[in-house]
Amino acid sequence: MPKKVYKVGPDTFRTDEARLQRALARYHEGKGLIGGDPRRRPRWIHPLPPEPAPAFRLMQSSPEHLARLRRFLSEAPLEIEIGSGPGDFILDWAQKHPHRHFLAFEVKWKLVREMVQRIEALGIGNLWVSDDDARFDLPRLLQPNSVDVFHILFPDPWWKPKHQARRLFVPPFVDVLALLLKPGGILRVATDVPGYAQVIQEVVEAHPDFLPSQPDLAQRFAQAAPTSRQAFCDEIGRPYTYFYFQKRPAASETGHG
Repeated sequence: MPKKVYKVGPDTFRTDEARLQRALARYHEGKGLIGGDPRRRPRWIHPLPPEPAPAFRLMQSSPEHLARLRRFLSEAPLEIEIGSGPGDFILDWAQKHPHRHFLAFEVKWKLVREMVQRIEALGIGNLWVSDDDARFDLPRLLQPNSVDVFHILFPDPWWKPKHQARRLFVPPFVDVLALLLKPGGILRVATDVPGYAQVIQEVVEAHPDFLPSQPDLAQRFAQAAPTSRQAFCDEIGRPYTYFYFQKRPAASETGHG
């Protein structure tokens, strides 16, 4: 597969707080979803590999296919990657952990189609993918306390003020992540944008369900393959930051209550 060439963004990262708050007031209407409201996406645009390939769209896949997906999600410990790009990390990680199940979201349909081809060529049976926006699907697809790990690695910072609503790390979506993670589950995040790193840390650590980032948790992922973006940063010597946020254990697990 050809090496992906990335761009390096501006040196400064800004947030127009007033504009962002206006967008967040419409968050639950789908403001900021990539590609628009998936309920209005025509079925004939950008077809996915035919069922029963391990790819889905929540509003377009057949009931039988979604039933297969829901069984898959409930049958083993679950890890989810949001923004998988060409899948360098998640394809490798799924192969290294055959007794866990994985779900990957990537809004670029061509990358999803290529990931399905690689899944089938490698014989990977524990990974499904989707080009839906994870923000729409996750609260409709999963039960609370059902995810062991979320991986959000080098998310698009959406530099322009008019695109701020597309950023993943805003309080309403952090609420969803906290709801879906199991007590003690991990939110693993990386970014090479220093200003976005600060925003991510502030918004996650402000949530009452998350502990401050714990660098010691990195050891759990010592064998993880780099994403294509991380490999690019390594090649050009661009620094990046990893965070490992853990959902607070249940009161019974801490000996309280």
